[in-house]
Amino acid sequence: MQNDTQRLIVFLLLSGAILFFYNLWFMPKPVKHAKPENTSALTQLTPTISSIENKNSQQENKKEKFLTDIRQEKEYIIENDLVKITFSTIGAVIKSYVLKKYSDKIGNNKENTVVELIPNPYSFSYLLLHQPSLSDNINNIPWELKEIRKQGTENKIVFSREIEKGIFIYKEFLLPENSYELKTTIIFKNKKDVPYAIKDIRFSWGPNIHFLSNDMDKYKAGMGYQYHKILYETTSKNFKNLNLNLKSKESKITFIEEPLHWILLKDIYFLASFIPEKTDEIKKFFFKETAGGFVEFGIDFKDILLEKKSEHTISINSFIGPQEYKRLKKLKMEKAVDLGWSWLRPISVAVFYSIDFLYKITKNYGIAIILLTLIIRGLLWIPSQNSYKHMKDMQKKMNIIKPRMETLKKVYKDDPQKLNEETMKLYREYKINPFGGCLPMLLQLPIFFALYTTLINMVELKGAYFILWLKDLSAPDPFFVLPILMGITMLIQQKMTTTPSPSPEAETQQKIMTYGIPVFLTFLAFSWPSGLLLYWSISNIFSIFQQFFVNKSKI
Repeated sequence: MQNDTQRLIVFLLLSGAILFFYNLWFMPKPVKHAKPENTSALTQLTPTISSIENKNSQQENKKEKFLTDIRQEKEYIIENDLVKITFSTIGAVIKSYVLKKYSDKIGNNKENTVVELIPNPYSFSYLLLHQPSLSDNINNIPWELKEIRKQGTENKIVFSREIEKGIFIYKEFLLPENSYELKTTIIFKNKKDVPYAIKDIRFSWGPNIHFLSNDMDKYKAGMGYQYHKILYETTSKNFKNLNLNLKSKESKITFIEEPLHWILLKDIYFLASFIPEKTDEIKKFFFKETAGGFVEFGIDFKDILLEKKSEHTISINSFIGPQEYKRLKKLKMEKAVDLGWSWLRPISVAVFYSIDFLYKITKNYGIAIILLTLIIRGLLWIPSQNSYKHMKDMQKKMNIIKPRMETLKKVYKDDPQKLNEETMKLYREYKINPFGGCLPMLLQLPIFFALYTTLINMVELKGAYFILWLKDLSAPDPFFVLPILMGITMLIQQKMTTTPSPSPEAETQQKIMTYGIPVFLTFLAFSWPSGLLLYWSISNIFSIFQQFFVNKSKI
């Protein structure tokens, strides 16, 4: 009979196997490029050469104009105590979005760098206003700065662009103090004496957030960073969580016709979202996946008819920043934080608030994790104690029947089925139930899964200092102390609960479980967040002491 850690290992191994074979069988294969056909066909293209040259000439002119406009680019900054946002006059878009209280470990850099949520600043496409017929007149040319100032508790910046004589567009951004919320107001103003229509208006964010797909391997952190997700919630409370394949070779766009409370793009720790103030002026939402691992999302608005001497206003709120559970809960967006399956979330939320409470007392997330581990193990002391006592009792009985089992192995060495039958009779005779101690362990599984999920996804642990070399509990242990400690304590647990095996095959399997699993998991743990390993190691140490206490006591 193995200890509780062994039973949890089965789940982890199955999960790892599924992920391995999924990547092996279902990930896209390299595309083979077709060889050009008969070169004599090139003679058929002669009549089109002049048109191609015209198109190339137009593209060169556009490129030259864009480069000229880029040289005229100016940048302006608004900031609060949490973020620093740099706006470009090219398209009046965000060019940099820096989080002041979080840091990244990128490549082989010894020092951490600030978290930058704009992975491709020269795409000029973050909080982009797009309209096909006006694209060259609003996106690729400088806008005029109209205002930048602190307005009460808000930081305000306003850009304007005259798209044609008498027709103006204003983009106004408001950033409150101590907030990751950014309000965008778009004002269309008609100063003409005749009506003016604007169609196919789109407002979008992208590509991606934090990292482009090709840059993710440079990031030195724990598990889970290699993904992007689209999440949204409809006004009827229908919630969707969609995984995106950043390695896809195909491009596609998905439209959402239902009215939404919010839509967002996220990786494991950070997100960008749109929270429209009015849904009646929205035509549809969308997200677009482009080959190469590029993702954008946004809103398509209904057509606008500007009467003479009138204006029309569109407002979109955004939360752009870390997935801090309490901040998102205030916006009714707490589902953006991955806390496991729906049945597990209540336990995960309780774990989060427990860690948060202990952090307020200790001011150290590492100490908070240790205290929570001890509290949980204390609450589970009685069921664990019953399980360990059962295992001890079974070990004694197995030692008593060991000579008879050895005899059975010799007598029925060529008849495994008969050997199994006789072994089970022997178990019944001595009232040995190999699974008798499993139920108390199963009761602990939901708590373990909740801790596992919460500790991996808590952005609050990013950059959280513990002691000495452990300067970021969301990152792997740089000196592998915790993975090795976890492996050693797991091996000790296995040895303390080993029982005689009924057959040579079972004995071989037991040796694999006793020695192989700790070694295997130790190597996997080299890339796991140190916060998770801290919990696991302390829990193992607690279990060892409890098992030692049971082994020394009299039943």
